[in-house]
Amino acid sequence: MLRSFKKMASLLGCLVLGVAIVLPAAGVEEVSFDGNAEVGFHNQYNFRGFKAGDWAPSIAFEFIIPVRANSGLALDVGSWYVDPIDDVYNELGIYAYLIVPVADFQFRVGGIFFAFPDENWVTGEFGAAVSYFLLDFVDLELAWWSDVKGDGVLEDELRFGHYAEFNLGKFIELKSWLGVEMEVGVSYGIDYYDSDGLNHVFITANFPIGISETITLTPYVGGTLALEGLKDAGENDQFLTGIRLSVGF
Repeated sequence: MLRSFKKMASLLGCLVLGVAIVLPAAGVEEVSFDGNAEVGFHNQYNFRGFKAGDWAPSIAFEFIIPVRANSGLALDVGSWYVDPIDDVYNELGIYAYLIVPVADFQFRVGGIFFAFPDENWVTGEFGAAVSYFLLDFVDLELAWWSDVKGDGVLEDELRFGHYAEFNLGKFIELKSWLGVEMEVGVSYGIDYYDSDGLNHVFITANFPIGISETITLTPYVGGTLALEGLKDAGENDQFLTGIRLSVGF
């Protein structure tokens, strides 16, 4: 597990270097972007209500890249790798979204590529999300994702599943160096990895602690409540907690 984690950490480092090299060559305006690198440890890796292993270290990178100056139009690109200690499952995700502001709304359109090195298969999702800051108080978001089913994108006959999610988010500043970020939501699946119907309810509380201007330590606690579709897929309610250390650049 440690060897594969080091291998994927090296791969993600190469992706970061690739972004730094490719963007100027692509002619993106002045290549002024915000970046973030993160390592974490979690009592469980849980993806959209599905449990994928316990005691999971993770590593991730993200870049927000303006496409046109002063327009709000931007690319959100990044990747993550997670490798639960007690499971053969490991996952590499690489994503790219186009962020498009329209009036008081923000739209995201893009896709995610998934690779599962220990299981020797790949798959992907594409979709869109729209968010709105309601009454200067709470963030609302509605997202829809469609995934490629079967043994991966190389299957002769591709099948598709769909996943919709609605969530509310609220950030409260407690101190200049401490806050709490709450998120609660509900999801619905249509032939989404054996889930068909209401998928799950989830709630998470993040507690970002500002160590410096660029370094943040974020413990979190949360949980998922399996609904009919997720229960039919063999999943249960889950308690989630962990900690993440991020560095902005």
